[in-house]
Amino acid sequence: MYQCRSNVQIRLVGVNKDHELQKIISAITQVGMQQQYELGQFFRSRYVGPDFLNSSYNRYQVQVRSTDTDRTLMSAQANLAGLFPPAGEQVWNPDILWQPIPVHTRPAEEDVVLGMPPCPRYEYLNQEVQRTDPEYQQREKDNQEFFSYLTLRTGMPGDKGLGGIGKLWDSLFCEKMHNRTFPAWATPEVYDKLMKLESFTPRAHSSDRERYRLRSGPLLGAMVENMTQAVEGTLPDRRTRLVMYSAHDSTVIGLLSALGVSNHIHPPYCACVMVELHQQDSRNFFIEVWYRNDSTRDPYLLVVPGCPNPCPYQQFIKATKDSIVIDRERECQLSIVERLKTWTSLIVGGVVLLLVLITFVVIWTYVRRSRRSRLYRQDPISEENISLTKDKDDDDIDDEAL
Repeated sequence: MYQCRSNVQIRLVGVNKDHELQKIISAITQVGMQQQYELGQFFRSRYVGPDFLNSSYNRYQVQVRSTDTDRTLMSAQANLAGLFPPAGEQVWNPDILWQPIPVHTRPAEEDVVLGMPPCPRYEYLNQEVQRTDPEYQQREKDNQEFFSYLTLRTGMPGDKGLGGIGKLWDSLFCEKMHNRTFPAWATPEVYDKLMKLESFTPRAHSSDRERYRLRSGPLLGAMVENMTQAVEGTLPDRRTRLVMYSAHDSTVIGLLSALGVSNHIHPPYCACVMVELHQQDSRNFFIEVWYRNDSTRDPYLLVVPGCPNPCPYQQFIKATKDSIVIDRERECQLSIVERLKTWTSLIVGGVVLLLVLITFVVIWTYVRRSRRSRLYRQDPISEENISLTKDKDDDDIDDEAL
């Protein structure tokens, strides 16, 4: 699930300097709460029935996990309110048609399934794309003037380029979703250009299998493991029916890329991916992948490469095998060659910085000495003048003595 939140922490400064919008990224908005509640109702209509979920909440059937941020935790709670409204004995207060349902989380630095703890190789591969990918570099070059304009108007770091527009576009998108007036500089043309550049980012950061498997392979692996245990009858609790994850747009983008079904379009708020395991008979299982990115129409049935619809379970396992991370800690380490490249870059950067510093010191020293020399020439005091002055003073002293 992906939530509608308050806009990101960035200043949107108008031309007259009077229009400033600044909010905190941590909270889900009321619009987002309503969207998640409606998504929960959609889940209820899809999954509640005699062959799957109880109409009332059963803690043995459902597991919910979220990233450790306020907005995703709140999104999960709003969603569950729509999925499992209390009824009968579960109504604990007739004035509040809501019941507490546990949502589990882990600290961000430990969450390898939904989060992205430090991964040196992933960062290295991203930097390689920015450094070597022709399309990425061309877009950076073609939009330098536009990036400078954004820096002037918003304070966006000027050296970030494509990597710095995400939060800015997201902020404007939030404002648009809430029918708020844009600052004067954010014209329709600026917004459209930001949207096009932002739509390029998911493609640029998910263009090869290795990067998206490092980013989303653990999540896909967790899903496959759950389904494998369900098929083999080895689930820790065989009553488990539904595992839900509340996360971010990057999570949706990464999962779609890992499955090979990304359309390279930034997911809207409240988008969700549904990976469903179906049982035809006692021995045959198949899997369907659905993508819901529009609440006004039915979800899209996606075709995983190498997997027909319906996709047999064993064929799905084979088709997704290369996208799953087995040992993340090992795979996140840099090779010797990559370490040498990284160290070389750092050394070269340090040498360049040292040369710049030395050049500055030399120029500063030269300018200071030149200034002193000019002052000396403008007010000369030779040794001869000093001597003559001294002799004259000595004569005056002798005359007074006589």
